[in-house]
Amino acid sequence: MSENEGRRFAVQSVERALLILEVLGANPAGLGVTAIGKELGLPKSTVHRLLAALASRGFVKQDEVSECYRLGMGYISLGLTYLHNLDLRREVLPYISELVDITGEIVQLAILERDEVLFIERRQPQETITVNPGLRAPAHCVAEGKVLLAYLPEAELRKYLRTQRIKPHALDTVISSEEMIFHLERVKAQGYAVSAGEFADNLRGVASPIFNVSGRVVAALGIIGPAGRLPLERINRLVNVLQETCYSVSLLLGCRKGDMGPHT
Repeated sequence: MSENEGRRFAVQSVERALLILEVLGANPAGLGVTAIGKELGLPKSTVHRLLAALASRGFVKQDEVSECYRLGMGYISLGLTYLHNLDLRREVLPYISELVDITGEIVQLAILERDEVLFIERRQPQETITVNPGLRAPAHCVAEGKVLLAYLPEAELRKYLRTQRIKPHALDTVISSEEMIFHLERVKAQGYAVSAGEFADNLRGVASPIFNVSGRVVAALGIIGPAGRLPLERINRLVNVLQETCYSVSLLLGCRKGDMGPHT
């Protein structure tokens, strides 16, 4: 076999091995050698050889009783390593830019840190890039913060309400703990939060959660603007596109649809 032929054979083997992994991923109950060969149009001997190589690295596992093959922990571990190494801000940037183009408003990505909202990315229309590293806001009076609080475990939320001094920042800021709990329950039930004159009198926003591979909310994506450009009727229209974007990002981070709540 010549060197070029050897390379082609190696590439072909890799492609076939990847196809086997894809087939097994689509059949979680497992498949036998014959079924895999039939699905891919490959000889049983070829399938058996590739499965043996994949099994030796932990990418597939054979059931001792049924003799069917399923994806192994090596495959899962590799996927989890990829997900854990994702840079949230970098991965979300294209979606933020698209939202800015669609809405013509400021779009921002936020996380909860030290009981405050930390904005890790912010983009505006007609600007190539606008980053505000370290910009913070009280969690209880901005849409992104209300989303992040709503999805906290109950014990953590009650600790936040017990230890934080919730003070008014504008005329419509919610400062009662009881009213805040009721409000956050509604946020979680509907899958998004709206802030209207709670942080600044003339500022409105809407935000939705982003889930990770564990089904945990790790960030919130929000759209903000002046009240004159964001009447509540328009905010209601923006909710759909915002939730669709957050759904796409959550899938990218490995979250399954069933772990995102009823409104994603």
